[in-house]
Amino acid sequence: MISKKHFAVGLATPLALGLLATPMLARAPDSAQVGRSFVDTSRIELLGPQLAQVGGDEIGGGGGTDDGGSNRRTPPAGPDVPVSDGQTAQIVTQLERIQQICEFMGDEYRLACIATTYRELADDIPANGDYAVARETILNAARELDTLVRSNRDRQKPALRARLRAPSGQSVQTPPIAAVRADRAVQLNRQASNILEEAETVLLRSARSDATRAIHYQRIAAAVGSNKVLLRSS
Repeated sequence: MISKKHFAVGLATPLALGLLATPMLARAPDSAQVGRSFVDTSRIELLGPQLAQVGGDEIGGGGGTDDGGSNRRTPPAGPDVPVSDGQTAQIVTQLERIQQICEFMGDEYRLACIATTYRELADDIPANGDYAVARETILNAARELDTLVRSNRDRQKPALRARLRAPSGQSVQTPPIAAVRADRAVQLNRQASNILEEAETVLLRSARSDATRAIHYQRIAAAVGSNKVLLRSS
């Protein structure tokens, strides 16, 4: 989930699109909400160019490492979290929101969009308990996607942010998202789709290994699969 730490002021370009999306900071629904539609009409717009550089630590770096700063995060301490309809709905909704945001951005920004938002999502998936595998799978995919971005970034193009505005007036935006080289964008997006296909496979394999969390992991895998299709169709 896009966290509050990324709220910032940017220069808005006159690009907006009416989409169906949930507010970016929506909390997990309670049991009475499960099964309802979690979507309402929102608007996405691009902010940029951003003066801040995209770069620095790799997406898994910073905030404490467990192997000498090699782009791996130490999972935060906390109680084991069992699967629940509400928690799974929150993860799936965020993956659907990622689909909408990254589809709105051009082909050259789509790879970094998925990498950045997957990193953000992994930060908000419980690190301990039934969702631990899902969190690590999403984070691993983000790391691999980030490697592609860093090797192929087009530094002549500005980093952009995407902002969602909900009917309630809530506004949440992504971290800066870099562009990759235009002549490699299609090829890179297809490589990225293969990374997400592997993540989808890992999630489905985990679903088969535990009947209790099977349906939850299947739902998360299906949402990742939709992101994969978006990249493949670029």
